[in-house]
Amino acid sequence: MKLIFGIVTIFTLLVGCENSAAKKNAVRNSDVVVKKEESTRFKEELERLNDSSKVHVSIPDDARIVYTNEDSVLALENGIVLFGWPKCPWFRNAIGPLLEFAKEEHATIYYLNIHDIRDKKELENGQVITTEAGSKGYQAILRKFHDILNPYAVLGVDSIKRISSPTVLYVENGKAVYKVVSTVVSQTDAAQKLDSTQREELKQRYRKYFTQEFEATSI
Repeated sequence: MKLIFGIVTIFTLLVGCENSAAKKNAVRNSDVVVKKEESTRFKEELERLNDSSKVHVSIPDDARIVYTNEDSVLALENGIVLFGWPKCPWFRNAIGPLLEFAKEEHATIYYLNIHDIRDKKELENGQVITTEAGSKGYQAILRKFHDILNPYAVLGVDSIKRISSPTVLYVENGKAVYKVVSTVVSQTDAAQKLDSTQREELKQRYRKYFTQEFEATSI
């Protein structure tokens, strides 16, 4: 009886490992063919700001970036989504390690520029006032991934969420299971480029999803 139980236990563990690996491979989207024009567009959008930005970037010609929109993010079953915009210094610091990670993991990054679609809120006499509504798609993304997103920090209300730049969101079976926001704790000045140790630490933050198990936290 103990032998049978042991065999069943081992079989269950093996099946579980295989299922986990399959899920993570689905999130990688390694089989997606990235269009050359999208890699070129992304490279140009970031590098043309080098003269005006303190954070210079060099984007590889084969960056695994796929431009996306709000509807596609909402419909995404499995994948890694990057939220941000090119001028953001935090975004510019993060993009090098993220693209290196994507190349090493053979992963595709779905990119949504959120600069013009986010809402804007302020505190006025203790009340939260919406000064700009933001797009309907952005609001839908906030609702779908509400539980995993960070609060709108300046408001001091945990139930009101906002997507910061950069935010990297890992979606598994339609649910957000892991995120990486900003860069690393040791970076306190966005205008200061990450050193080699910080870049490696950030890459490990991105890779953590593939080395550990996470439960879905979004609705």
